[in-house]
Amino acid sequence: MLFPCLVVVGIFSMYLSVGLAGGILVSWDNSLASFTVLDSSPQFVIGELDVLKKGRWRIAIIYGSKDVYVRRLLWEKLETFSGTDLPMVIGGDFNCLLTKEDKRGGRRFSFSIGPREMKSFLTSNDLHEVGYVGPKYTWSNNKLGADRILERLDRCFLNSSAISLGHRMVVRHP
Repeated sequence: MLFPCLVVVGIFSMYLSVGLAGGILVSWDNSLASFTVLDSSPQFVIGELDVLKKGRWRIAIIYGSKDVYVRRLLWEKLETFSGTDLPMVIGGDFNCLLTKEDKRGGRRFSFSIGPREMKSFLTSNDLHEVGYVGPKYTWSNNKLGADRILERLDRCFLNSSAISLGHRMVVRHP
């Protein structure tokens, strides 16, 4: 069995997957920016991206656990890095639906403990969702007809410091 670990080499950082699950890869162009990992786990890589002549940003790349109780550790850790001292971007696969519009097919959406905790985290840390272009749903169970389930699990959020910089940001769903 492989154990997940963080690997940092020059222009990329990755948290290795275990089997078919998880894995996070962060890459950057050294001629434009440097990235310093502050903390990592199987659910996140948090670091500071220092962009040449543009300043420093705190970045959190997410692969949230499907288990709501394990995902709680993600909210707790992100909370410790979610100050307003730096512009911050938090994005990735949260494995959590926020609204019934984020799901088509399968069991009915319920505003249960998982979505409530994510919503509470976003509100208490003044995080705002970035708009997107492309398909609405970012995950599918790859089945056809009535068995098909579509969900929007991937999202990106900015803190107020990032928004106040006036950059126009959008996420592109392939």
